[in-house]
Amino acid sequence: MRDWYTSQELAGLPGLPGTVPGIRKVAARLEWESRKRLGTKAVEYPFSGLPAETQAALMARSIAEVETPVEAVPTKVPEQKAIATVVKGTSRLNDVQRAVMVARLCFIREIERMCVATSQNRAIDVLVKQARDGALSPYLTERLALANNKQTGDRTLSERSLKRWLSAYRTDGEAGLAPLRQRPNLTVPAWAKDFLRCYQRPTKPSVAASYAEFAQRYEGPMPSIHAVQRFLKKLSPEALQAGRMSPQELKALQPFRRRSTKNLFPGDVYTADGHKFDAEVINPLTGKPYRPEITTVLDVATRKVVGVSVGEAESAIGVLDALRDAVRECMFGIFYVDNGSGFANDTVREVVDRLGGTMTHSLPYNSQARGLSERGHQTIWVRAAKKLTSYIGADMDKHAGTRVHRIGRKELREGGKSRLLPAFGEFMSGVEHEIATYNATPHRGLAKIRDPETGVLRHMSPNEAWQAAIAEGWEPITAPGSLVESLMRPQVVRTTRRGEVAWAGSTYFLTDLTALHGQEIRIAYDVRDASQIWTFTLDGELIGAAQLDGNSSDYMPRTMVEMARDKRQQGQFKRAVDKLETLTGHRVEMIAPTTAPSANLSPEALEAARDYAVSLDQQRPKFEVPGDDVARYRAWVRLNQRKLAGEELTADEARWWERYPSHPDFVAMQEVFQQHAG
Repeated sequence: MRDWYTSQELAGLPGLPGTVPGIRKVAARLEWESRKRLGTKAVEYPFSGLPAETQAALMARSIAEVETPVEAVPTKVPEQKAIATVVKGTSRLNDVQRAVMVARLCFIREIERMCVATSQNRAIDVLVKQARDGALSPYLTERLALANNKQTGDRTLSERSLKRWLSAYRTDGEAGLAPLRQRPNLTVPAWAKDFLRCYQRPTKPSVAASYAEFAQRYEGPMPSIHAVQRFLKKLSPEALQAGRMSPQELKALQPFRRRSTKNLFPGDVYTADGHKFDAEVINPLTGKPYRPEITTVLDVATRKVVGVSVGEAESAIGVLDALRDAVRECMFGIFYVDNGSGFANDTVREVVDRLGGTMTHSLPYNSQARGLSERGHQTIWVRAAKKLTSYIGADMDKHAGTRVHRIGRKELREGGKSRLLPAFGEFMSGVEHEIATYNATPHRGLAKIRDPETGVLRHMSPNEAWQAAIAEGWEPITAPGSLVESLMRPQVVRTTRRGEVAWAGSTYFLTDLTALHGQEIRIAYDVRDASQIWTFTLDGELIGAAQLDGNSSDYMPRTMVEMARDKRQQGQFKRAVDKLETLTGHRVEMIAPTTAPSANLSPEALEAARDYAVSLDQQRPKFEVPGDDVARYRAWVRLNQRKLAGEELTADEARWWERYPSHPDFVAMQEVFQQHAG
């Protein structure tokens, strides 16, 4: 709005003549103040000297013409303290409250602009009249309904509302214009306890089923099922599921604390856990399907798999087997495990103490504390199991799983093997492949690096994190093989009997134990080699190595057994011939073919025979050492059986048969097969 208007602009307004000469006559008669407009000959008159009706019309016209956004209107810049108060007061408003506040602020700003030329009451009267007549500008019309914040159809302004908004704005700033938020009624009804007693059960009954049981027992005023549902929506997830979920399951709904591993070096903390493989493989000893138990040792700092073992169930033997591989990679400071039977036992604790580490157990039923191990199982072993047709996880199709189970068992009964169930050797090869793949794959929990080949920023792999620590100056402390072998032998106390000592269902003999008959000694055993044990006095002095069945011998001399076997064979032949003569009525003779060369063969025939023998020898398949640990051990067992049966081995077979028992893998596989046999 302006303070001065010309006769042309005032002509036709309420309270004034409709022509310019008429305006001039009224101005002369009423002695209005006047002045010439700069740059023109036109005469203009002040707004304050005009009649009241004219002033109202001019303000209404100004409101209809103004469509400037609130932000563009220059206002007085508040002080820094006032700004902080406004921000603090409006920071907790929701979207509806904030929208209503801004809409009301638009009308406050309009009143302030009008008050430059007129009084506040006059400006309010003009806005109320324009709102009632629908003459507000489109900008204010769009905000009228929102500023009222009413559920009814009445969307007009009132003098009382505008004055209330002005008072709230001057008292509390913008925050005073926001409507109050309707808080939910959080009072607990009288029937809530009785209903929750029916609803909060481990069987997880539905609301309808719980309401039906509640209606039969409750004696007070019955609420509707809709009231019950509204009450349940007000409860937090933790309060709602209390009783329906165990305390362990409720932890999935509760806040948790993330553990940072940025300040750890490799080997500072090892964590281990067992996992029942979610697919079936062929047991190498029984030939029956079973689910192996895999014990995995992870380095917390680098997420690298440093040790693994495979068994039939979680046990101390499997844990020590995996720990053996881990300490060969690097010694550890803390061994962080759960309270399972394979970890919470004196055997494992004794070995950890002798290695100089500290065993720490997580709280019972708190698998979240060992999230690295749990996630490692999902990443490595669950994904590996899903690659096999024998996968039997919870998300396996029911009908497909039943079909695989039926066909696999049928093939095992008929042929001794199945194309749907992997052999143990194939499974072990897959285990090594999965570990190598995991250790070489980028891990989200590790820092990012620039890929040297692609230049893309990505996370480090466990192997790269291990090497990065070495590059920074960290050196892995590796234990010598002899030290590892000695430390990994658990010790128990046993009583000797006539040079023998019993352990794990077997008998071991050492001549030096004869003098200790009936006394207690300490024995140390190897979880991978059951062929011998190491005996010590109670003071720790080494006595010697007792051999498995070291004092056993053949019940009868070998020659006597062989003579009796030949005699029995001859008797069987004679009885067979007599039976044939009785059945046929003719004489029967047993003619054994001679292996001596015929004396009638010419030198040319003998030379041809020699050449033929050489060609047969060349056609004989060459002996090759299998590439898999299990296959190598089985090949040695077959050669050993042939050797015991008196069969002659080739030079390559005999050489490898003699050398392989001294290999460390032979001892490990022999222990595995003996465990399964036991």
